[in-house]
Amino acid sequence: MERSRKVLFVSHCILNQNVKPKGKEVYPGSVKEILNFLSEADVGIVQIPCPSVEFFSDFERERKSKEYYDTPKYRAHCKKLAKIIIKQIENYIRSGYRVLGILGVELSPTCAVYQIENGNRISPGKGVLIEEIENEMRKKNFQVPIIGLNYNNIYATLEKLQTLIKYG
Repeated sequence: MERSRKVLFVSHCILNQNVKPKGKEVYPGSVKEILNFLSEADVGIVQIPCPSVEFFSDFERERKSKEYYDTPKYRAHCKKLAKIIIKQIENYIRSGYRVLGILGVELSPTCAVYQIENGNRISPGKGVLIEEIENEMRKKNFQVPIIGLNYNNIYATLEKLQTLIKYG
């Protein structure tokens, strides 16, 4: 058996909905459509730690805005995680693997790629961890694609993943 040598870095809650804030989980366990698709495409999954659960040690937390999370201590926590994630990506690339990208989660104050939810409104923006990952990539002068899972349109995300597999 040969390795596919393809990996995707995936936000923790896509693989484990139990870490999402109370009432925000969409699946009882994991996002099956994403897991099934990646499995069928022979893509390895690297689970990104959940910064919120690690920082607050709270599985029963309420949903909060980006402003709530965007404190110096939380940002430093996300920066530390971003450095670890970038080092892992570099290790995979150096070892001859294709890192297809990073899959974040839209509307998350930590892992959003294009849209964040603040209270009852949705606005353009990135989560704290995604901002820190992008900052670390800029410092190292390299980039991997970052896309966001929109729970209201999983199939659009699957199309983006298909493009990353084909051309990434």
